[in-house]
Amino acid sequence: MEKLRSAVIGLGRMGAEPSSRLEGKVPAGWLPISHLEAIQSICDLTLEAICDLNESRMGEIAEIYEVDKKFTNYKELLDQEKIDFLCIATRTGERSEIISYAISKGTKYIYFEKPVSRSISECDSIIELARQNNVVLGYGVNRRYNDVYRFAKDFIKSGELGKLMQITIEAGRSNLLWSHPHSTDLILFFADSVDLEYIQGTCSFQDGYLPENNSYIDDDPIIENAYYLFKNGIQAGINLTGGFNVRLGCSKGILTIYGDGSYIEIKSGSGYFTNHKIIDFIPRSSATINAFRDMVYSKNDTARLPITPEEIRIGLLMLIGTLQSSLYGGKRISVDQVNHELIVTGRSGNSYA
Repeated sequence: MEKLRSAVIGLGRMGAEPSSRLEGKVPAGWLPISHLEAIQSICDLTLEAICDLNESRMGEIAEIYEVDKKFTNYKELLDQEKIDFLCIATRTGERSEIISYAISKGTKYIYFEKPVSRSISECDSIIELARQNNVVLGYGVNRRYNDVYRFAKDFIKSGELGKLMQITIEAGRSNLLWSHPHSTDLILFFADSVDLEYIQGTCSFQDGYLPENNSYIDDDPIIENAYYLFKNGIQAGINLTGGFNVRLGCSKGILTIYGDGSYIEIKSGSGYFTNHKIIDFIPRSSATINAFRDMVYSKNDTARLPITPEEIRIGLLMLIGTLQSSLYGGKRISVDQVNHELIVTGRSGNSYA
């Protein structure tokens, strides 16, 4: 296979920060995490160029990763370089424009950070453009690519714990767009479905912010609680408990992924689930590397596609729907009732998701 020419636009924490900042601080399976490191770890990709508005930052990164071609304008990069595999780690506001321009220039693999967009209609436009041009999309919801979470899903599907009934995400006090794309994606990942019956949730706004209307939210609200019912009967929820644990309640037991993939606990048996087992799973490679590698090979094997466009879309719809439910006083809403034009800026102070 001919190597794919790659580039990274946006050289912040996820785009380019070296893994040394996280060594000894995160569970196995997370490093290398940045886009640049992952590209340089995969033999099928070659790093051709980088782009960032901050020239000083770009100079530092270019020296670390030994990159010669540097751009402060993404259009100049894509005009001058033939890029096959593009990573986008910018803020959300400009992301759809970059994706659209890259597709117009013939890029066939695009991996972008979360959230995908600030509204469902904007997300729909991106996905449709990618479909029309046969572009493989990847999304920065890393946990679904992590070997620990993949092992847990395979274990649940084996049926040893019976039927999956309940998915609970313990994500602490976290923001809708900054953090919870991970939560809704994990729910979709384990539910193995995108068919929702209804959405219900309660959110709070930051620093006394009060929305002027229900169509434009200039904030990144906190999810206080959220509840989702799938048409296959699986229930899912997000709560304020910390630790980023994922609990999978089944008819014959409970599987819990603790501490963002640190280890897995399985309880089974009858009645009180008194049988107890701890699994210290050692990942083979990092989640980012898994995602990039699966994207590349999905071109000839669609079963390798690490995330589908519909999963990307429904994950965002669940978030927008949770906020909309809260704006309606916590009322349950169906998927068809979610406002596709509702814009959430993801603002926290002077920063944006």
